[in-house]
Amino acid sequence: MKLLSIPAALLVALIALAGCSSSGGGDDGGAAQSDAQAPAEAPAEEGDGAEAQFDVAEQRELIYTATLDALDEDPIAVAERAWAATEDFGGIVTADERNGSGEWSTVTLTLRIPSEHFAAAMDELAGLAEEETGRTVDTEDVTGQATDLEDTIATKSASLERVRGLLEGASSVEEILELETELSDREAELASLESQLAALQESIAMSTITYTVTTPEEERQEEEGYTGPGNFLEGLGAGWSGLVDFLRVVSVVVGVLLPFVPLVAVVLAAVLAPLWYARRRRNRAAAEAVR
Repeated sequence: MKLLSIPAALLVALIALAGCSSSGGGDDGGAAQSDAQAPAEAPAEEGDGAEAQFDVAEQRELIYTATLDALDEDPIAVAERAWAATEDFGGIVTADERNGSGEWSTVTLTLRIPSEHFAAAMDELAGLAEEETGRTVDTEDVTGQATDLEDTIATKSASLERVRGLLEGASSVEEILELETELSDREAELASLESQLAALQESIAMSTITYTVTTPEEERQEEEGYTGPGNFLEGLGAGWSGLVDFLRVVSVVVGVLLPFVPLVAVVLAAVLAPLWYARRRRNRAAAEAVR
């Protein structure tokens, strides 16, 4: 019995060891699989970051300028609606020019609209009038200009701070005066750059639309054939009008020439008097010779 129990104990021990190795192998496999999945997820996160960078790169600084022409029977009413629409979009009207009266009139508005509402504003303005006759849209990319200004301002600001630090540590009067002059020049240059950037950002934020609405011109159809007077009374009226116009023209001509009559008379007298006197003398001499 003792001889048989020893091999049996060894067999049980070997089976237990085999089970442990199998269990350990499974754990290693699970760990390896987890490690294999981790790199697979990492590229996905890198891909999201690249897509975000691509979206940022696509953001451009643009200035929109547009003109919109339309026709309507009542341009004044359209202009009032355009004022209201501009205010609804958060914009302002910077110019309002109205010409004409009666049956014909035209209105030209200069509108500043937030750029995020530019397309919607163009469509709404076009729908206010009866007919759109034309539009132009100009887009200017100023991303590089804006970036250059921002970088230049940052550089100038840092340089200005260095000059201020040198001025605080200056000891001689000559050095102080020189640094103050340099500081003043750099502050003026920095203020100019900041003003340029502010104007550029304002143009980017607010688009400009020139909106013109005009009364449509009625088609004029000329009648074919004879268009003169149709009867005796109309002919008499036309003749009388012609006579009045003729007399008016003659009176104007006489009025223009009348101031020159005395001058012409003096010139004629100066020319004709000697001739008349010479002819009279010749006649008198001829008469005496006959006697």
